[in-house]
Amino acid sequence: MSLIEKKYKKLVKELLFAYSELEYTSEAVKDAHSDFEGYYQQYCIDNKIPLAELQKKNEEKLEKTFKREEQKTDEEGIIQFDKPEKTNDPVNKIFQKMYRIVAKKLHPDKFSNREQTIEVLEKIEHFKQATEAYNDRNWAKFLDICEKHSITPTRYEKVNSVIREEIDQTNQKIRNTKQQFSWKLYQCEDDKVCKDAIIKDFIRQLFGYEA
Repeated sequence: MSLIEKKYKKLVKELLFAYSELEYTSEAVKDAHSDFEGYYQQYCIDNKIPLAELQKKNEEKLEKTFKREEQKTDEEGIIQFDKPEKTNDPVNKIFQKMYRIVAKKLHPDKFSNREQTIEVLEKIEHFKQATEAYNDRNWAKFLDICEKHSITPTRYEKVNSVIREEIDQTNQKIRNTKQQFSWKLYQCEDDKVCKDAIIKDFIRQLFGYEA
């Protein structure tokens, strides 16, 4: 195995890990939002913070702060990320060739006259997953399935460059998610001192009010 091929395999693993981390943090924050709101409201009540007054005074600021697009989810509630537009660049052509090989090896028609064993059903499922990943340009999932079936790119240099860029973009999304107060409160777990400090910081940043 050449050095550049080893690098490719390493990058695919890094990208898979980054996607997994992004999915975890995004789902954790989604679940933590309601917990944060509940703790925040109760903290204001317990510490006699004039929340209604602060909200009224900062109505315009609040609207700008919390105005964001609703996250899209699938039928199972999993967050769906933006799908970049497909292009005719050389890298996309490389992925097209890889997808054709996936279809040649795993298309359900190939197994129509064969016994539906666990192995056959797994290959059919992999084809479905690879097709969805390819259409969504989810290269982590697509390349992972290709790896499982020994399907490799024809030009490692260009694909490696795309993977590195995807890793950087995904890690930036993770960092952005971890800056949210809901995530910070989630990280406190059952530590009340930690939670109170997060809420104080939130109120100070949002309203300029020292709780």
